[in-house]
Amino acid sequence: MNETFEFSSVFPSPAHEVFDWHKKECAFQRLSPPWDEVQILERSKGIEKGARTVIAVKIWPIWKKWIAEHIDYKEGVSFTDRQLSGPFASWEHSHIITPVNSISSKLTDHIEYKLPLGFLGKLFGGQFIQKKLQRMFRYRHTILKTDLEDADAMRQNQIRKIVVIGSTGFVGVNLCAYLNSTGIEVTKISRKKEIKQGFNYWNPEEGDPNPAILENADAIIHLGGESIAEGRWSEAKKNQIRNSRVNSTTSLSNVLANLKSPPKVFLCASGIGIYGNRGNEILNENSTNGVGFLTEVAEAWEKATEIARNAGIRTVNMRFGIILSPSGGALKELLFPFKMYLGEFSGKSAEAYMSWISMDDVLSAIRFCLGNDHIHGPVNFVAPNPVTNREFIKNLELIFQRKSLLPVPTFLLKLFMGQKAEDLLLSSTRVSPSKLLENKYKFLYPDLESALRHLLGMYS
Repeated sequence: MNETFEFSSVFPSPAHEVFDWHKKECAFQRLSPPWDEVQILERSKGIEKGARTVIAVKIWPIWKKWIAEHIDYKEGVSFTDRQLSGPFASWEHSHIITPVNSISSKLTDHIEYKLPLGFLGKLFGGQFIQKKLQRMFRYRHTILKTDLEDADAMRQNQIRKIVVIGSTGFVGVNLCAYLNSTGIEVTKISRKKEIKQGFNYWNPEEGDPNPAILENADAIIHLGGESIAEGRWSEAKKNQIRNSRVNSTTSLSNVLANLKSPPKVFLCASGIGIYGNRGNEILNENSTNGVGFLTEVAEAWEKATEIARNAGIRTVNMRFGIILSPSGGALKELLFPFKMYLGEFSGKSAEAYMSWISMDDVLSAIRFCLGNDHIHGPVNFVAPNPVTNREFIKNLELIFQRKSLLPVPTFLLKLFMGQKAEDLLLSSTRVSPSKLLENKYKFLYPDLESALRHLLGMYS
């Protein structure tokens, strides 16, 4: 006998908009919870009958291939996919959209499934699967609601065509899917040679970007640069970090300034490392710069955008804080020692401030800056409530309902990570998103607990 699961929500969008959103190529990626490790191996376009999706899902240490095929399709009403092979004995998932009135609709996800191993599978996995599905679909419906609302906001401005440089990076992958979900035409540029279909190649070390790719774009978003999180900061690595940002931005700015049809706005990544290690001092976009390697990089990086700014292009320097997502970055790195019962950093570093922001707010704030002509210059991409390292761990303990037993010795971090540990993990930077708040940006996740519960699916 099959098990059933059902999850419903009402959305402030007409039924045809909710249905059409699911047709978008980015829909599967947007709806995949960041705490689950999923790889898309193959995917037919669309959700019509006969379309197939092949993914790899990680179940503990094992990757399992899951092949699903769409078996039913009613335009504007419903579509259904069925597992052909995968982790379940059987699986059939129906998406049903019904109008509530002319401006709102109800989405119901109805699943019928059977666990492997018969009675034993149901006995040991039944409750676990129900809880997992509850977490997953609460997350999916939250994302869908936000994307539909942001799509409506994007329709209110003239930004329709966007070029994203660094589209295969941590933020870039998420941003391209998000922009596509809001109805934006995205041109992707990557410096990776293993170029995929739909991507344009540009390696700044080989010359300037092709102006034809940038002509007639409404906005350019530059996220490219050597990762600061990967590897030890040798002198060679530090040169790569600096040059990949400064040289690429200088080259790009020169090309943008000489386009026949330049963009309305240029958003370029930067970082709150520009403020340096400042203890408890509350910092905003008007604060003085600090000292240190990341400060020097950010200063040169932002200065390189002046070429575009002087050409009359509205330019925004996105000073990113610690971007939280369990799929990558700092949160993914911090979760591993926490699960090993290692907790806060020892000594004074426990009181160092972390200025964080959820990935969801990064994407939404980028959309906000694109559409607000009053925003230019440096903008702090951080949540309004920074926390100390100790408070961060306390929030993890609250959410997972477990105590960390041992502190992380800071001398070991310095020994194995060198300067990177000092600049990224142990320094204190207490930053306020003053410019976003002054312009009435409404944070999706202003406090750490709500952000972590959403990102990790640990709803109270």
